[in-house]
Amino acid sequence: MSLSRPDGLRAGFHADLHDPVSGLVHAGEQWVPERFLIEPHEHPVWEIYLQLHGVTRWVAGEQSYLLQPGHLFAVPPKLRHHLAARSGNHHFYFAAVDLDPVVRRHPSLAAVWPATVVHREAGELAYAFAHLVRELTTRYEYAETGLSLAVDHLVLAVSRAMAPTAAPQLAMHPAVRTVKRLLDQEFEERWTLRRLADRVGLAPSYLAELFAGHLGQPPHRYLNERRIDRARQLLESTDLTVTAIAHTLGFSSSQHFARTFRQLTRTTPTAYRATGRPAPGVT
Repeated sequence: MSLSRPDGLRAGFHADLHDPVSGLVHAGEQWVPERFLIEPHEHPVWEIYLQLHGVTRWVAGEQSYLLQPGHLFAVPPKLRHHLAARSGNHHFYFAAVDLDPVVRRHPSLAAVWPATVVHREAGELAYAFAHLVRELTTRYEYAETGLSLAVDHLVLAVSRAMAPTAAPQLAMHPAVRTVKRLLDQEFEERWTLRRLADRVGLAPSYLAELFAGHLGQPPHRYLNERRIDRARQLLESTDLTVTAIAHTLGFSSSQHFARTFRQLTRTTPTAYRATGRPAPGVT
């Protein structure tokens, strides 16, 4: 495997693998500046994009697609695609995957993938991509097994996004479920209790009571935990500055981010990056 940073990126990486065991051909996470172009290209395998921040317009074949934050864009093999124009700063995950090894491991997934572009809300895909990025950028024991599991997780998440039929098995108030989904998937937004309450049509105090009753903590604490989980991953796998990470995660300042990080991990972002682990007793 080779890791590199293509010229012109603000941050991020590109990993070339062509790994016949996992099926992963290449993957990465990139923060792209204005005036950055991805030229027309194609691959013999599926290429999967997840738009995290910013808005971009892609062309695949003769069709144009507008990608908003949280959108999945999956391009089938041998279909030419490219960024339609220079765009503002944006941030995305991507992976090129040969489905054959994955389907040999999990035959039931074969029937899900169409022969056309998939463009839709991504569902839980960010978790799967974060798992893959960790495997690519961190030296773990059982690396080959870990990479195959991460690729399987990604393909499963995309398959589920293509056919979203999830039925909750645990009773949860619909408003709490909606707010939890917003905080899980859009944690970079500067959510306030009032904004969340307006989204679900409840009084702020009642929403806070409901949320804590279901999840054992108020929405603000839950949001900060999601942000700090992501911050750990960014500190481990990127060279983004602490200030850039704070901005990416929706904190009002790097000081606010550092204070919250210390409260939840008992260490600073800088110290965590240097050691790659939290203080003793923190999980």
